[in-house]
Amino acid sequence: MIEENFNVDGKKLMEKISDFNMTKYPVFLTLCDAGSPKVDTLRLSLHGNLRILETYCPQLGLLSKIFKVHEFLNTDTTIPDDNIIVFTDAYDVACLHYDPQGLTNDFQATGKDLIIGAETVFAHHSSEVLPFFLSNYLTRKAKYMNSGFIMGYKWAYRTMLNYICDNFEKRYRTPNNFNDQRVLSKFMLDNSQLKLLNMDIDHDFKFCYTHTYDNNPLDCEKITSYFIHITWLALSIQAEAHETMKAFYGLSSVT
Repeated sequence: MIEENFNVDGKKLMEKISDFNMTKYPVFLTLCDAGSPKVDTLRLSLHGNLRILETYCPQLGLLSKIFKVHEFLNTDTTIPDDNIIVFTDAYDVACLHYDPQGLTNDFQATGKDLIIGAETVFAHHSSEVLPFFLSNYLTRKAKYMNSGFIMGYKWAYRTMLNYICDNFEKRYRTPNNFNDQRVLSKFMLDNSQLKLLNMDIDHDFKFCYTHTYDNNPLDCEKITSYFIHITWLALSIQAEAHETMKAFYGLSSVT
């Protein structure tokens, strides 16, 4: 009797499974001291859905975001290769519109493998990449890369970091410079020839609005991005913008 009434359409079942796999939610990732109260704003804004890598290395400095994330991606077995990863800076980024499904849909709609944040200020780059960004993004809201926000498929993120780490001494090491942004913008220039990835910067602030000192005062009502990154918090005007953002989005109780 059970066999007669329980009729399973195998094709439809496989379609549902496929649909489920295509809509896996992003993994939100950062690198810092998990016990630091400075990461609480990001953690709260993501409703606690934040995976923290506690492997920051003082000797590497900001290059930890390359070498330690590279190490994690190549040893992790819990995140499928086709899953989307959102990696952000820990202390000056917040999620303003928490919608993992919408974020997934919007990223997939771009057709890109990897998207890195953007800003209106040319900072922490080598001069050789300037013509590339000006020729490709001159008319956009944000013309230059900012590495405080990275979104892409795990396999794509790993592909980028594998290439950088394999060729670091030959192509990316700069004496007395430990800035990951300088390295990533150089990789994007290289990738324009290598074609390893279909990558882009978030030039219209679709995913993350990067608020730099030249964009003050901060007007939270005009922000439509999923995330905000307020850079250079050591500047008083940027620290004030950070507090304005936290108050507006109900994050002001967080230190």
